[in-house]
Amino acid sequence: MRLAVVLALLTLPTLTVAQTRERGSILFLQCRACHTLKLGEPDKVGPNLHRMFTRAPLAAPGYTYSAAFVAAKPRWTPMLLDRWLERPSAMLKGTTMAFRGIAKSNDRTALIAWLQATTK
Repeated sequence: MRLAVVLALLTLPTLTVAQTRERGSILFLQCRACHTLKLGEPDKVGPNLHRMFTRAPLAAPGYTYSAAFVAAKPRWTPMLLDRWLERPSAMLKGTTMAFRGIAKSNDRTALIAWLQATTK
């Protein structure tokens, strides 16, 4: 596990689960311009994220993924999503995702925890 993820997880006990989820939901506000979460909601610029941690790679029905994504076929885990959210363009050269990233590891950890709970 990357050191930043481990350190972020170690700081989480100072936050309650409710506080972490609240922070994650606030952070998702910047994502919702491009992504939806619930089953049956349409894709936007980015794919619907429903069941993102349990579905097969590239499995958003009807969404056209970039060539870089098709080649990489990422299977989302919390650790891989942490790397992605830190700076997508650094993780996957050629991605069409125009998101700069989230610098603070605690923020990425809160968003990932919220997404895990919300996208089931």
